[in-house]
Amino acid sequence: MYTQKQLEKYKRIKYTRELERFVNRIVSFFQKENSNRKSFIELRDRIFTPLEDIEKVDLNNHYHIELEKFVEIAANLPESTKSIDEIGKMCLHEANKLQMIKRKKGFTRAKHKKRAIEDEEKHY
Repeated sequence: MYTQKQLEKYKRIKYTRELERFVNRIVSFFQKENSNRKSFIELRDRIFTPLEDIEKVDLNNHYHIELEKFVEIAANLPESTKSIDEIGKMCLHEANKLQMIKRKKGFTRAKHKKRAIEDEEKHY
C-alpha cells in the first residue's frame, strides 16, 4: 500500500501544517483591536487540541524547529505574569522572525554576479 517513507512524509507534512495553522491563528488574534487574556486562553485551548492529537515528528529544517519552539512558548504564555499587550507584541515579533526565516532565500542577493561567473571561467 504505502511505503514507510511515504507515511513519514505524510506525518511530517500534517504536523508542520498544524504548527503553521496555530501560528497564523495566534497572529490573527493579536492583530485584532480587542484582545483580552480570557479570550486568549480560550483560543489557545481551542487551537492547541488538534496539535495534541497529531503525532509529534522530529523536524530537521531550521524554520520548522523555530516554528515548534514558538508554538511551545505561545502555548505557555497565558499563565505568565505579562500583560496581554506585552504578550501580543512578543508573539507578533516572533511570528515576523519566523516569516523572515521561512523566506530567507528571498532576502539574499548575489552581488557582482557577472564578475563571479567570469572568475569561475578563468579557473577552467
